[in-house]
Amino acid sequence: MSLSDYFLGQYGIDWVPCMPTRLSMKWVLLLITSAAAFSGAPQIAKPEDMTPVAALKNQLESKVPGNWRMHIRWREHTLLASFMPPYQEAFDLWYEPENLLRKMRDLCPTPGDGIWHMLAPDQDIVMEPTVGGKTTFEMRVSCRKRLQDTK
Repeated sequence: MSLSDYFLGQYGIDWVPCMPTRLSMKWVLLLITSAAAFSGAPQIAKPEDMTPVAALKNQLESKVPGNWRMHIRWREHTLLASFMPPYQEAFDLWYEPENLLRKMRDLCPTPGDGIWHMLAPDQDIVMEPTVGGKTTFEMRVSCRKRLQDTK
């Protein structure tokens, strides 16, 4: 027995305008279920946007020391790779800028790496060290510029 049948039988009411019928309740339930399912679903990114991120991440995992944290993301036309060494190591490297820049340059993909074929000519890969959540523009290394300098 539905709620509407109960009220209709109990009180002798022929029809209650504000009371939903069984059919409309099913639609409301379907709508709520669909909204819940789709709101929890992750956003689907374009494959061409995520492929270079995954490729660079896979390539860098073998080069980066195991105790460093790494975060790779798109920033406009730049694939930005941020590195967070343990605090004491990061602090020591920060005060040895040549050593830090050399480490960042060594992380850049080589000219023959397939990731360069995934990027447009105006796109770049930038290595960025981070210490205590802070970075400076001067410590960033442009891998495309490094490639052009080595030619």
